Amino acid sequence: MGVARTLAVAAALAALTVPALAVDVVVTPAAPGLQIVRVSVPLRDGLLRRGSHLAATTAGKPVPCAQRELTWHPSRTGRPRYARRALVTFPYRFGAAPVRFSFRQGVAQAIWAPLPVLVTLDREGASISYADGRSFRADALWPAADPSCAVRMEEVERNGACAWQRLHIEDKTWPRVIEARSDAVGQVTLVAHLQSTEPGFGRAPDLGWRLEGDASRAALRSGGNEEPLTGPVERGCADGKAAALTLDGAYRVEHPMQPLNRRGKLEASLDAGRFRYRYLRCTGSDRVPMQERAWRRADMVISPASVAPLQPSLLPAHGIRVDWREWDALYGSGPPADLAKQPKLADLARMQRDALVSSAAEGDDAGNVTGWNEGRPHGPAFGMNRLNHAAAMLDEARRSGDRRLTETALRWCGNFHDLSVWWGPEQRGGTRYNNVAAMGQTPPPSEPSFMWRSNSSVTFCTKGFAAFFEAFEATGDPRMLEALQAQVAYAVEFLHAGAETTRNVGCVQDFLRLHRFTGETRYLEEALRLFRELRACLSTGDLFTEGGRPIKADPPFIEEDSQGYLHPFAKPYIIGYALEGLPELMRLRPGEPKLRDTVEAVAGFLAQSQDPCGGWRYPHPRSSGVILSQAMEHAWQLVQAERALGSAPDRLDAVERVLRQRVHGSLLRKSILSGVTGWERVTGKATTAAEITALYRRPADRDAARDYREGRLDVGSSPPEGLAGFGDVLRWYLAHRPASRLLAPPRPDEPLGLLLR
Repeated sequence: MGVARTLAVAAALAALTVPALAVDVVVTPAAPGLQIVRVSVPLRDGLLRRGSHLAATTAGKPVPCAQRELTWHPSRTGRPRYARRALVTFPYRFGAAPVRFSFRQGVAQAIWAPLPVLVTLDREGASISYADGRSFRADALWPAADPSCAVRMEEVERNGACAWQRLHIEDKTWPRVIEARSDAVGQVTLVAHLQSTEPGFGRAPDLGWRLEGDASRAALRSGGNEEPLTGPVERGCADGKAAALTLDGAYRVEHPMQPLNRRGKLEASLDAGRFRYRYLRCTGSDRVPMQERAWRRADMVISPASVAPLQPSLLPAHGIRVDWREWDALYGSGPPADLAKQPKLADLARMQRDALVSSAAEGDDAGNVTGWNEGRPHGPAFGMNRLNHAAAMLDEARRSGDRRLTETALRWCGNFHDLSVWWGPEQRGGTRYNNVAAMGQTPPPSEPSFMWRSNSSVTFCTKGFAAFFEAFEATGDPRMLEALQAQVAYAVEFLHAGAETTRNVGCVQDFLRLHRFTGETRYLEEALRLFRELRACLSTGDLFTEGGRPIKADPPFIEEDSQGYLHPFAKPYIIGYALEGLPELMRLRPGEPKLRDTVEAVAGFLAQSQDPCGGWRYPHPRSSGVILSQAMEHAWQLVQAERALGSAPDRLDAVERVLRQRVHGSLLRKSILSGVTGWERVTGKATTAAEITALYRRPADRDAARDYREGRLDVGSSPPEGLAGFGDVLRWYLAHRPASRLLAPPRPDEPLGLLLR
């Protein structure tokens, strides 16, 4: 054998010993027995080539599965495309223990048997037929549609493990969609989506499902109690207790979003072997807010009794664990902070995640993430109507493995799709401004449990739209892709970061995330466009003002926003948005004029304008009030600058001060520090912004140090932006400084020590 042939054979043998790319997913079953596994698997570039199949194994044994590729890694010339995320579905019989599944490219072990249930959609609802002979009829309860209106069937997914269809009924007054998903264990999910085209601030009509079929016995279960049906039964849903109808002990009917909606009612009866069941997600008398072009939806899930319930996001409730390295390869989310030897910091990190989950609203705005309030299990009705921090929440879920964050972020995206994206014909894809009553427009009907949005779009509220891409990757839900495409199209046409709109520079982050995930250059070009618009508005020291006008050299004392509009200044809350995307843009386009200068200037200003207690004053760096909870957002922004510019002591000190007030607020006050109310209000010296303004001529005239002794430390609340970035900030800080600096008690004479005392 010649040398060349020997070397070739040796190379071939060596290649056989190199393991193929694979990804492991650990599933902790929500219930034992035959369950459906449906998970969107992260796939490294090179793992699954287009046209190939994923082969699944557990303990070396093949597991038949079906796949649906959702997204693709960026293409390269002369190279095949590789899947980035794939939705994998298969039935599996679990015991009580977690099971590790390994996925790699190979020969598919396909599920060839037909699904055990057939769902047929029509204009009224769905006919459901099981292989065991059981059948149900489900009809959507909503306003009658024009019988002549167009109908369009959309097949989302169909394979050996699942089927997913959406029937679009294009009624002029009440456009609607009937959605049906079914799978290999016999679980059927129905969703009725209803949109209003009536102008103004309306109310939702009756919306829900009617279900009928044969049963010899049935019971209505609620909050752990089960009431056999011996006659008609009716119960309301305002108490938030999950309800379910059981049929012959073999099937279960439930509504994953029902406990969160806290509206509507259930009615059930059993007569002569026939059951009748009505679930109203809301009734007309509930007066659930439903604005022009907004959507409301009602879900219903029919399952064999042994199949685990679904989460409100309609994903299986199993625990899913994927190594952080797999997520990092796709999202750059990074490793979790190593807190094995820091139990106090580990407890604090869990507290931040708990607070994020508790920031989600329930009731008429269920799924919106509004804010955390100590002692409240869910967020209030009112909060900023933005999706800015859903992506950060998903990144933290990937690092920490906390699936609750994934569920919360996905529900946030669903709420945003339904209630905040403007789906009208003009400016389609824009975002409704929050709290329309505060905009000087004609107030809508008073509604303390719901924050009415505007029925027109406002450009700067679109920050966060890239989260829809990640929500689609996690669920395969076409609604998320529709929202992404609509908001991107809107942003390209209408979004600017110039005069009066400088804060929109924060959307550079959205375009760059999409560029990083897809490789499409159009997103990079849009990010550059936004910066170039901002560049034309740069003022003294490469900073900028909220309205894009030059910074006033010697402004008066400013206590409220209205004064700031008359006397433009660099506002920390606004200019911090520049650090959410520009540092990454700087790495991609290092030669772009003024880009590095702007990043350095904004980062330096944030560090220098920080209050010594670890927050920033609002609106001006010398105003009387300090915001502490939201300071975590500025700390996260500074971290992005540090990653691009390299570490600087003043920026690192600023991040440390934010973390220290969060750490010691937790250790000493068992809560989150919200802010500081100035001494004037606390002592009664001045109680309104106008009265405080009248006390001072220039910002330097006010003695801010009195706040630490005579002001008030406010505790127990935080917006989501004060929580979502905590894990990322902490892990970055611990890579540069020891935890002992954070845990060291504040000195009694320093601002934080004085406030905590």
